[in-house]
Amino acid sequence: MSTAEDLQRIREKLKQLIAAHHTLLSEKRRFTDEIEKLKGALNEQRTHNQELIDQLSAAKVRTTGLSQEEKAAIEKKINHYIKEIDRCIGQLGN
Repeated sequence: MSTAEDLQRIREKLKQLIAAHHTLLSEKRRFTDEIEKLKGALNEQRTHNQELIDQLSAAKVRTTGLSQEEKAAIEKKINHYIKEIDRCIGQLGN
């Protein structure tokens, strides 16, 4: 092989590497943006979760005069909300 052919082959490989580098940079930017969006959504879910915990505390105070069936129904509904929030947080973590 001649030096000119070797040089041409090196140029072609360099072009391929540059193209791959640009592709990876673009993909990195996309992933970084997605991570930021997911972090925002996670923070929103945490805030919402804290609000629900606060509401639960307030509901416990208000339920002192309720019957056992009413308390059980409220607790079941609150537990459902907590499970739903935990599921959402789990999805955001993946």
